[in-house]
Amino acid sequence: MTDIVTVDENGRYRLHLERRLHHDCDEVWRVLRVLHPECGDTGMACRARPPSLLEYACGESVLRWDIIGDGHSRSVLRFSHQCPRRQDGIEEMGWWLTELDVLGELLDGVEVTDFQRRAEDMIDRCRRAFE
Repeated sequence: MTDIVTVDENGRYRLHLERRLHHDCDEVWRVLRVLHPECGDTGMACRARPPSLLEYACGESVLRWDIIGDGHSRSVLRFSHQCPRRQDGIEEMGWWLTELDVLGELLDGVEVTDFQRRAEDMIDRCRRAFE
């Protein structure tokens, strides 16, 4: 697991998260598309290369997921998020950290019913950490 946050000289926030998963690229892609069916909606710039790349712009933010095979039934998921304002990035960081946890749970067959509460808790933790 790797989590890196940077802020460039113009104040643009960049979050990079990496997770090693005990599931192949096709399985990860399937769950990722369940979590993000909006790619391809009208007005949304999108790049998709199943089962290895999903990227789209949402307003001024750019979201990208790279899925890389890492041996038999394993993969590495690399997520990046960049947005124009540091505070927006800090608040969204909690959402993305929670989503990657949930993605792993869904891949493992766990029913997730408390995503929103968990995300709100993590967002609060991120705000406090960067005050």
